[in-house]
Amino acid sequence: MSKKNKNNKKQYLEKFLIIIIVILFIMIGSGLGVVAAYLKDAPEFDPEKLEAAETSLVFDDQDQIVAKLHAVQNRINVELETIPDNLINAFIAIEDPRFKKHFGVDIKANFGALWSVIQHRSFVRGGSTITQQLVKNAFLSQEKTIKRKVQEIWLALQVENKYTKEEILEFYLNQIYFGHSANGVQSASQVYFGKNVQDLTLAEAAMLAGITRNPSIYSPYINFDRAKERQEVILNEMVKNKFISKEEAEEAKTEEIHLAGLKDSYESYKAPFFVDHVIREVVKIFKEEYGITSDEAFNRIYNGGLRIYTTVNMNIQKKAEQVMADPNNYPKTTINNDTPQPQGALVIIDHSNGHIKALVGGRQHEKKLGLNRATQSYRQPGSSFKPISVYSPAIDLGYTAASVVDDAPVFYKSWAPENQNRRFNGLVTIRKAIENSINVVAVKVLDNIGINRGIEYAQKLGINSLVLDGSRNDINLPAMALGGLTKGVTPLEICSAYSAFANNGIYMQPIAITKITDKEGRVLIEPVQEQRAAISEQTAFIITDMLKGVIKSGTGWRLANFPFPSAGKTGTTNDSKDIWFIGYTPYYVGAVWIGHDEPTKMTNVAGGLQPALIWKQVMETAHKGLPVKDFSRPSNIIGPIKVCSVSGKLPTELCDHDPRGSKVVTEYFIKGTEPTEYCDVHVQKDICIESNLLTSEFCPESSVETRVFIQRKEPFIPSKDGRIPLDASYEVPKEYCDIHNQFYEQYPDEEPEDEFSDEQNQDLPGLEVPANEFDVPEDSVDPEAYNW
Repeated sequence: MSKKNKNNKKQYLEKFLIIIIVILFIMIGSGLGVVAAYLKDAPEFDPEKLEAAETSLVFDDQDQIVAKLHAVQNRINVELETIPDNLINAFIAIEDPRFKKHFGVDIKANFGALWSVIQHRSFVRGGSTITQQLVKNAFLSQEKTIKRKVQEIWLALQVENKYTKEEILEFYLNQIYFGHSANGVQSASQVYFGKNVQDLTLAEAAMLAGITRNPSIYSPYINFDRAKERQEVILNEMVKNKFISKEEAEEAKTEEIHLAGLKDSYESYKAPFFVDHVIREVVKIFKEEYGITSDEAFNRIYNGGLRIYTTVNMNIQKKAEQVMADPNNYPKTTINNDTPQPQGALVIIDHSNGHIKALVGGRQHEKKLGLNRATQSYRQPGSSFKPISVYSPAIDLGYTAASVVDDAPVFYKSWAPENQNRRFNGLVTIRKAIENSINVVAVKVLDNIGINRGIEYAQKLGINSLVLDGSRNDINLPAMALGGLTKGVTPLEICSAYSAFANNGIYMQPIAITKITDKEGRVLIEPVQEQRAAISEQTAFIITDMLKGVIKSGTGWRLANFPFPSAGKTGTTNDSKDIWFIGYTPYYVGAVWIGHDEPTKMTNVAGGLQPALIWKQVMETAHKGLPVKDFSRPSNIIGPIKVCSVSGKLPTELCDHDPRGSKVVTEYFIKGTEPTEYCDVHVQKDICIESNLLTSEFCPESSVETRVFIQRKEPFIPSKDGRIPLDASYEVPKEYCDIHNQFYEQYPDEEPEDEFSDEQNQDLPGLEVPANEFDVPEDSVDPEAYNW
């Protein structure tokens, strides 16, 4: 190789090394810059946060304390000297074997965690020491990011600098969460084994140390076998780290574990059903926001010093609890497993903002975080579903309150809908169909507009529980038109759907929490409330006006004297297993459900009876002191306009002379949907009063009367058992008079004379003419036979 080539190679290597060094300096500088930024945002080291849990407070809509959520009864701090060595060593063995050697950070374990990030682009391994876990729980969020890890290391170094290893262990063992609201080793010992921590055996100590990894999985109350497997892992780690002998571990593995039995350990609070709902909502929010487990979220609630601001109005809530607990508001009560049946649930929402003002999930609150029927029980809504899935889309698509549908038998492939009273009413308006909860009309309308349209509107109105796949689903007329849903709806869900009718068509997601702060008032969470225009404000007005009729003269008539303008709908399922009333005013919307926890036939019940009267009692309190006002009327609403309730068109003079009384009514219309044609269903015909049939040319004038009838555009088909619409008797007769004929025309006023004398008759043997041959006996015409 020439000297020149050697020099070139040397120069090339020098340049390459310079470039590498520059790159390394840039990378290190960038990394240090990022770390510096992370540390700048790190929370200040506050030693007080290591020493005690913080009580969380729940406030009502007036910022008054409703509940104090803490684990004081389940947190008893103990000194390290009280804690047995076996328990301390069990935690060190499984959580941080080099605890006594490192300075707060285990370099080897943290590089292992970093390598897992590089390999999997996520935190598969933790790598946190006991000190790091302590500062994470005391100072930081539960999110798994590099920024949080850097801040965790920084704070861990400060803790190690300030406290001894023994002090750090004492903080940690008094703070760690064991599930079932047990915080710290002393309360955990009592919850799981019913004894003080100093009395734990080696087997019990190892099982306790195993729970903290994930209490919802390793709690022996939830899964004893998993807890036992975890215990044996920890005993093996204690042997590996020379804390115990192999013989001691094997003996502990065979020891029988005696659990104390799980008890309800939460402190009682006001508005228990509502607060239970709030707690569950906070857990849900924290899991979504921070990516933590349910157990970690509960730990923050009961120990995190949160300030939870809610929407509950305690005046309404107290009244609701009182009314729902009153046995006089229910049909005959039975006791099933110490729970009164039937049960009930109630929700009151301020529809202008979606704030839940009262929520009661049963007749009595039996267990903290137990069954909340207002939010967790899915039941069939029956006819209360019709405004959501049938009439809202129908009005949006051009139907009107005056649109007429024939309530007459209709047949589908394997089903024929029936009304509750098994009668068919004939030609009725949409308004009357809603007021009287006519099933056949709802089915026909939805069949016309399409089932998918009903599903679309139900979802827009916040119904998220529809079953749209599988062999048994809600894509059918009985489910969507009559509320026979596969899964059902909760009272909260259907209450929020009706809130859109009251709120000019705007759906507001129901919320119980307005914000969550820490104890210093720093906002942690402000829930984002979903809202959308579900239906037009004009459609909402028409729906509301029709539902006002339900209370004025329909199935909700018992509320007719309620002092505020009200609209609502009743609902009853097959065999009255569920009864509903959902109603609203310009201020609030409320839903009431009654039924057995295990669906059971009820008697002497109706949606317009027990649920409606419960609604009335609670709403009277909710509206106390409020000024009376009506629902607002949007633009592009015209009327009231006179229409014929049999044709849905402009009335003629004949509409006033319907034999059942005038059929002229007034209706509001969305501009552009008002009728422009005149009634062609009412017709005038001449009738023979003797036969009640159309007159023939032979009927005498004295027997002719002009009457008003209805004339269907399409004939009905009787049901399989021969039932026909009630208005069929008012239709134009299909036949002509069969009493009067040419003989009556020839001899209208007297008996006809024989063409032959009696003598002539005698001269014609075999000819016999009865004297009264053309007389018609009075009973020869059965008037009932023509009662159509």
